[in-house]
Amino acid sequence: MEALAANAREELSRCIVSLLLKEPFYGHLLSGIVRRFDDSTGTAAVALTERGVELRISPTFFIEHLELSDERTAVVKHEALHLLFKHLFRVEIGSRNMRLFNIAADLVVNQFVEPWPLPEGAILLTTFPDLDLPPDQTMEWYYDRLSKLQAENDAQRGAGGSGQPDYSQTSAPISAEVLDRLNGSSHSDHSAWAMSPSSGNKNGAEQGAQVPDQLREALENELERHIIQAKRRTGPKSWSRVPGALRAEIDAMIERRKPQISWKRVIRLFSNSSRRTRIVTTAQRESTRFNTFPGIKVKRYQRMAVVVDTSGSVPDADLSRFFAEIHGIWRQGAEVDIIECDAQVQKSYPYRGQLPQTVAGRGGTLFDPAFEWLRAQRMVRYDGCIYLTDGGSSAPTVKPPCKLLWIVTSDGVMGDHLKFGRSIQLPSD
Repeated sequence: MEALAANAREELSRCIVSLLLKEPFYGHLLSGIVRRFDDSTGTAAVALTERGVELRISPTFFIEHLELSDERTAVVKHEALHLLFKHLFRVEIGSRNMRLFNIAADLVVNQFVEPWPLPEGAILLTTFPDLDLPPDQTMEWYYDRLSKLQAENDAQRGAGGSGQPDYSQTSAPISAEVLDRLNGSSHSDHSAWAMSPSSGNKNGAEQGAQVPDQLREALENELERHIIQAKRRTGPKSWSRVPGALRAEIDAMIERRKPQISWKRVIRLFSNSSRRTRIVTTAQRESTRFNTFPGIKVKRYQRMAVVVDTSGSVPDADLSRFFAEIHGIWRQGAEVDIIECDAQVQKSYPYRGQLPQTVAGRGGTLFDPAFEWLRAQRMVRYDGCIYLTDGGSSAPTVKPPCKLLWIVTSDGVMGDHLKFGRSIQLPSD
């Protein structure tokens, strides 16, 4: 057994080197995963433990059952794909039919194993020839389709569920018979995937590692970090050869992990950076340089323009949240002028601490009229302009005479058309 395990270790290293040479992303992904070799795992598996993710290999299966090196590489890449899709963190597996869940998971990942040849008996879309399973669907989609076919089989068995179903009476007779004969076993073992302690077991499933939710989240976060690191180690040319669906999955993962920017903090920083100062003399303060009177005092001035899109597309909840921040700027001593604008400026007035009860306009949206209005105020110098809008207009052509910050409503449209300043979107909650 020792010799067989040593042989399996050596062969796994060869497989990972092959991936590093031909598909570097998968090689980088697997190179940092802990490996365990023993026959307690019947085939190959990725497992979740309290210490993290493990790649488990049965030496007997890997060396004696898989005769071709390329088949072994295919099995190893198959496990890497389960990691990439994070199938082993699916906490709902305890409430699913585990046999169908395993089949659905393999249907997803086996679409991406090429060019490596999978072992005989691997579950493919063609395993169910008359079910017309389309490619590039989610595991949930395949699971639901298989569940419907399983329900047809169960209905054909009659009371007690022990009779032989008449497959010809199902919507996909060939696939119905194949599904009945599949026992959920394959070249990949899914029994050590995570299951929330609070989730139940359906159909007597005994699979699923009981992992506390807090630990599961920490381990999932660590795996995501490892996946992103593997992407960064992969050169641009090699990365471009990764299927688009997988690249999109990883890009979405990176986007989810980006720190959320506080729109409130953005408004406050914008306001603070838009202040003017002036030095004045005062007899109430002694000069710190000459110890004589008068001394000097720094006075701060700030006048802000707040443009509100009154086209009817700004939700009342967003308006209330927005003006709560504007009120804070006003409380700190800034003069704030409100400009209500849709396709033209409807009215303007100084903010006095009250949320506008009604707004004029409710027509279409144009950005230029508000900026033209600001430029026309030759007797007033604005230090900054904050524009609350849904973003539903063409790009402005008139540049405002001051710094600009776009605040886009929670259901609004962000984009490059919001020119001349920074833009940030209100959260939907």
